[in-house]
Amino acid sequence: MSHQKRKPPWSDAPFHAGRPERNASKRGLEIIFGKHSARAVFAMRPRAIQRVLILSEKWAPDEEFLELSRRTGLKPEILPLREFVRLAGLTEEDKHQGICLFAKPMETFGQENLGMLTDAYLVLVLDQISNPKNLGTILRNAAFFGADAVVWLKDRSVDLSSTAYRVAVGGAEYVKIFKVANIAQTLESLKQLGFWVYGLDERGEKTLAESNFDAKTVFVVGAEGQGLRERTRALCDFMVRIPGGRKGVESLNAGVATAVALAEFFREPKCPSRTTGVQATGRVAPECDPARSKESFDSKIPESAPACRVQTGSG
Repeated sequence: MSHQKRKPPWSDAPFHAGRPERNASKRGLEIIFGKHSARAVFAMRPRAIQRVLILSEKWAPDEEFLELSRRTGLKPEILPLREFVRLAGLTEEDKHQGICLFAKPMETFGQENLGMLTDAYLVLVLDQISNPKNLGTILRNAAFFGADAVVWLKDRSVDLSSTAYRVAVGGAEYVKIFKVANIAQTLESLKQLGFWVYGLDERGEKTLAESNFDAKTVFVVGAEGQGLRERTRALCDFMVRIPGGRKGVESLNAGVATAVALAEFFREPKCPSRTTGVQATGRVAPECDPARSKESFDSKIPESAPACRVQTGSG
């Protein structure tokens, strides 16, 4: 799908494909298509939706989205395929599943807003990720496991394009997104909020399973191929690795590696040693204390965070 700006025929305002950053100087709308993505927007920011297009070709219009539109106070437009793809600016090959929304851009945050994460317990920081499919997978992982935020560089990094948003399958709606100018300064700021920083690296001294995570944890994920930059590595409190690999297949891509790390973070039984009472002016070093680790960890997880079981096999 093209990432070029499009202008819908029914509006004089400029249209930005994908997910443009919220900016007062831009008056654009996002295009969101696909059932999972559309459901997420209706669930998380229904007031942002400006227009709803529903396909009616050889089957009846989707009753679910008819009802969601009416609850939101919108009158959906039921259109044949040719008109649907024309107005949406899509192609017949796009996996739209018969639903397309136009919405005001989702709010994103910057380095100056990191104080919002004072009460957070799990943050992902991406160090120059360049593949939009990996970004989409990471956002989906973050939403599934209940991470509080995903942070990446606003320059020299992939942004939340239409491809990334499609791969995230609505996951981008459920986590706070921060776009920052400097990863090093961001990590220092998160440390001041009481976070401990764990860099994912194939050269890490300990595996994820051998590590004890803090009550306020940051996972740092490096770029595809390059991994973490030296400056970023120097700011990590711990370097951890995923066991495995062989000659020619030494590492996993960023999206898969993040899923493995998040699954290990939530794995039970484990001695997570996520400490309580961390102050913004200082951090308590992780210590293995089974008598209190599960209690302190559970107190940090919101009720909405899912319980997960990861099962592996030879098949």
